[in-house]
Amino acid sequence: MEKVFDLHVHYSFDLPIKETVDIFQAEFAQTQTEKFCFLSLPHHTDGEIVHFDPLQNIKGLFLKHVFCPNGYAFAGLSHSDDHADKQVVAEQFLKQIQTYFHSGYDGVKMLEGYPSLIKAWALPLDDVVYDAFYQFAQEKQFPILMHIANPTENWDAASAPPEAIAAGRVYDESYPTKQEITAQMFRVLEKFPRLKLILAHFGFMSDDLQQAQQFMTYPNTLFDITPGGEQLIYMQKEWNRWLPFWEKYQDRILYGTDTYAFPKDENWEIAFQRRPKFLWQFLQTKEFNTYLGVGFCGIGLEKSPRNKIYRENFVKLLGEPKGIDYTYMVEEIKRLLQTNLYSSIYAESDLQYMLESLTKK
Repeated sequence: MEKVFDLHVHYSFDLPIKETVDIFQAEFAQTQTEKFCFLSLPHHTDGEIVHFDPLQNIKGLFLKHVFCPNGYAFAGLSHSDDHADKQVVAEQFLKQIQTYFHSGYDGVKMLEGYPSLIKAWALPLDDVVYDAFYQFAQEKQFPILMHIANPTENWDAASAPPEAIAAGRVYDESYPTKQEITAQMFRVLEKFPRLKLILAHFGFMSDDLQQAQQFMTYPNTLFDITPGGEQLIYMQKEWNRWLPFWEKYQDRILYGTDTYAFPKDENWEIAFQRRPKFLWQFLQTKEFNTYLGVGFCGIGLEKSPRNKIYRENFVKLLGEPKGIDYTYMVEEIKRLLQTNLYSSIYAESDLQYMLESLTKK
């Protein structure tokens, strides 16, 4: 394996923040991950219910601080329960991204394109409530990493993989279609064509080369190769068609793993090594391997484009980490300590731990 810069790292398991740091240190060392971007996921759905974790953003900024100068952090938007007053919501979203930009975040992670969230909020990606938010991101060239839709087969119960069925990621007619969610993203780019927009998981476009090419007609768009679906295996089956795309856009494809600080149980090493190992096998070898029970042959990518995907494009996108506003961090932690709106049993102790760490500076 080679040294890598990982654009796509999460910290959503319910673990104490100090333990999370220790686990990441061990995982990064074993996977030769030198730089990494922590992505906030403030919202997730359980059936029809949307759950909110108010600590996600500040924990990401704290992890960036701990791993300085190799850590980066993308914040996530906080949503109210009511989106009816669009002007008020638009002002809230604009204020949030302005705060993120000035307080030391390096970009924004949008899970708002996830089918269950679009359904629960009835809020398309191109709704006017996001316009001021997107406009600010475009003006400042502040990156947005967006998750849109999910794999095509998740809209067909007959073809959906068992793990998707078990996780409730199969979508009937009550959900927006994959085509509609993708169309929403393209309508965003029509309004904001210079937006620095990265699509996670290759935008789940591995079955539509023309769509991927259309996405790349905009000047500041990028893909990350984070496993999901599994998109790369689908591409490999038609690699003669996809190779020219990778060659043409090798400066706009980024390495990502969707890894977490996995709990240190008997499956820990298998869990955190699975995706990095798959990407190494896919990119660097031409051997036959399996990933999640599916066979594939590696593409044996040449060293120059591989270096771009592994490291150079990350630095080109993000540069040096933005400076952290420590006054903001301390004030935000103190504010959260007063809310009692906690979704984790470790929330209060985590806030206290972060506050004590920062005030020792």
